Amino acid sequence: MGSARILDGVTLLLYFVGVVLGVPVSTSSPATQKISPEIGVTTGKSLADSSTPTIENTSGLSELEDECQFAWQRFLIDFGAKYKNANETEKRRNVFCANWRAIVEHNVQYEKWAEPFKKDINQWTDHTIEERTSPAPEISKEETTTSVSKIENYDIICQAAWEKFLIDFKPTYQDDTETEKRRNVFCDNFKSIHKHNVQYDLGNISFKKGINQWSDLTVEEWKNKQRPALNPEFSKIETTTKISKDKKDDSTCQAAWKKFLIDFGAKYQDETETEKRRTIFCDNWKAIQEHNVQFELGVQSFKKGINQWSDLTVEEWKTKQRPNLAPEFSKEETTTKISKEKKYKKNVF
Repeated sequence: MGSARILDGVTLLLYFVGVVLGVPVSTSSPATQKISPEIGVTTGKSLADSSTPTIENTSGLSELEDECQFAWQRFLIDFGAKYKNANETEKRRNVFCANWRAIVEHNVQYEKWAEPFKKDINQWTDHTIEERTSPAPEISKEETTTSVSKIENYDIICQAAWEKFLIDFKPTYQDDTETEKRRNVFCDNFKSIHKHNVQYDLGNISFKKGINQWSDLTVEEWKNKQRPALNPEFSKIETTTKISKDKKDDSTCQAAWKKFLIDFGAKYQDETETEKRRTIFCDNWKAIQEHNVQFELGVQSFKKGINQWSDLTVEEWKTKQRPNLAPEFSKEETTTKISKEKKYKKNVF
């Protein structure tokens, strides 16, 4: 009796040890065990095969398409693009993504120095190249009405600008006909200035325009204002003034020439060569003076000055920058050039 109880106790103990150790009680093969469908692994595979299940992209989009979708949503917000229906929206999204991918590929080449400029998204990125370059389609009646109202609104804005122009610059005209003519010219210039400044705001142009005292003149009229024609009786005085100005320029250039010889230590073979170089220097000096006058007027964006090349013509300066190699180097130079071109093409393409 005591032995039977001891055997029963041993059996019970072994049962509990089996539970603790996790000994399988099922007789099915490990290869046919089913895993919970919530994990998303197909049944019938071994645990070893399903230990690292692949996570599928439930959205159905690749990583690149996800990025394009994000760029598309931002485009819609930034430029307020709206379309007729879902089909048109999807069409525009596809065009946008194609352009977006091309921009990304282009900018990768830019980072590699294979392209000289960088591209970006703008209001036309949902259009194909053909759509951007094709002539405008026929305008519907509704669009015509919108265009007319837009012109009327523009006229109101221009009228306000015109009245402010009259107050600020106080121009006077002969009669009502001349006044109306000037107002029309002003409005054309005002519209042109507005279009220019829109491009400035978009970062396409480096400077901004504004209204000034010449805004009621055409470009040709403004040029004539800058170069007024003299009366015949002043022609002789004008010629004399020009001659005296040339003499003054020669005197000033001579001083600049002497300073050039001292500053750069220029030396020449003989007097003939010296005179030739002085003449070239003076021509360059006058061109520099004229350029710098335009710089002072705000027409040019940079200033010029005298340097060690100021006694050379443009062609001579180019030759100095590209010296002729000795004949024995010509073959080596050609080979280097060809390999350089191949390297460039490889980087670009």
